[in-house]
Amino acid sequence: MRKLLITLLICWAAYGHSQDFEAGIYFGGSFYSGDLSPRVLPRYTNFMEPAGGLIARIRGNGVIAGRVSVLYTKLWGDDTKGGAHPARGYSFESKLLEGSAMAEWYLIPDNYIGDRPKVSPYLTVGITVFHFSPEVEFQGRIVDLQSLGTEGQGLSGYDAPYNKTQVAIPYGAGVRFELSKRAALSFEITGRKTFTDHLDDVSGSAVEYQRVYEENGTVAAQLSNPSIDPNDPSSNNRIYTRGGNKFDSYAIFGLGYTFRLSR
Repeated sequence: MRKLLITLLICWAAYGHSQDFEAGIYFGGSFYSGDLSPRVLPRYTNFMEPAGGLIARIRGNGVIAGRVSVLYTKLWGDDTKGGAHPARGYSFESKLLEGSAMAEWYLIPDNYIGDRPKVSPYLTVGITVFHFSPEVEFQGRIVDLQSLGTEGQGLSGYDAPYNKTQVAIPYGAGVRFELSKRAALSFEITGRKTFTDHLDDVSGSAVEYQRVYEENGTVAAQLSNPSIDPNDPSSNNRIYTRGGNKFDSYAIFGLGYTFRLSR
């Protein structure tokens, strides 16, 4: 037992010694894709927002590395500013905070003496937990959309209010540049496959206008379907869908600068 313990300690020390620990900052941008996003790819540039945060990485002499990060950004969309359905009149914006754990696979291995290539492309995948909160400006004030129940959430026969903390699968690719023995710069773009259709508060659920108006309030009804006049008797029987049934997604791109902390 004593010899086994000593052997395990030696192996652990050797393993820890062979790992590089890095930490640094990340800065770039983000954009969202969903029911309020454009149909034409170049128009996505109109909806980009700054993104930034902190990253930490551990990597040995092989081609696999692991990293964790905390990033903050904002997502938004607007039918009247390049969205797919300008006459619909929906809009939203949401602050988003995420924490991720990801693996990186470097396509060019270290050479036979352990030196890393100056430039190395990589693929990355992992898991993300994020918090979002869609809002909109309405009559001069900021309104939280989730609490309104614009699609009848919380009413009998409808879904419960959606959770504003969700899980996503991040995936993407990047290129790492070794600036020195200790400093490195990475450029990457990563998508986030989410499992919610409510980043923008708009989904493909069927909505009965009169129930939203009577039970969730006039503000919820107006934001649910701005084209309907509640004083019009024909609105009593209006049932509609506000968007599609596909999950929303978002992407983050930018530069990560890290500094090796281990010797």
